[in-house]
Amino acid sequence: MPAPRHRIRPHTLLRHCRTCAVVLAAALAPQAAAAEPLPMPTADFALKAGLRSGATLDLAHSHGRMRAEMAKPGLPGTMTGFIDLADRRITLLVPAVPNMAVEMDIPLEYSVGALAAEGERTGGADTVAGEACELWQVPAKPGTAIGPITLCITADGITLRTQAEIKGKTHVAYEVTQLVRAPQPPDRFRLPEGVQVMKVPKGGMGGIPPALLGLGFGGGAKP
Repeated sequence: MPAPRHRIRPHTLLRHCRTCAVVLAAALAPQAAAAEPLPMPTADFALKAGLRSGATLDLAHSHGRMRAEMAKPGLPGTMTGFIDLADRRITLLVPAVPNMAVEMDIPLEYSVGALAAEGERTGGADTVAGEACELWQVPAKPGTAIGPITLCITADGITLRTQAEIKGKTHVAYEVTQLVRAPQPPDRFRLPEGVQVMKVPKGGMGGIPPALLGLGFGGGAKP
């Protein structure tokens, strides 16, 4: 005697098809990009860049240390800083006070060339100063005037351009104009002898007037 057939009601079949469609759509949908630390430079290099404030920045890197020399309108002379990327600290020579330096957290104007943050690959790419770079985006921090930050970073971790959204408008905060990959002399990353260093606690300026150090987010306070 043949086994009885089970009839599938039309509405049951339809419900199963809808469930399968939802599962299939979820499987095929593009997954959200996972946030990861932005790449840091791995190559020795020297570069020149422009900042939004009109300042120019000469930046050199070797083995996790940077030397930054900034010339800015209104500042007497050049600001020179020695950066430790692992510790996220900079030691700035103070032009107004000979043989004096201040060690502090890296101000944003200096960190745009090696921003320590988590970001997402946008899937886009660009070319800056003749160099190919991949686009990354860092989301905006709540409660700040600066919106999402987009960076173009080379395969060996060199940031070539940093764009920030400020009050709904996109501004180029940092852009490389020249880049040379070459071994850098170790002496370039050492403080001159005889310089006294005043250490500022993390998260504070210690009462030092920013104008004395020539700091600011590349003119980021402008509308």
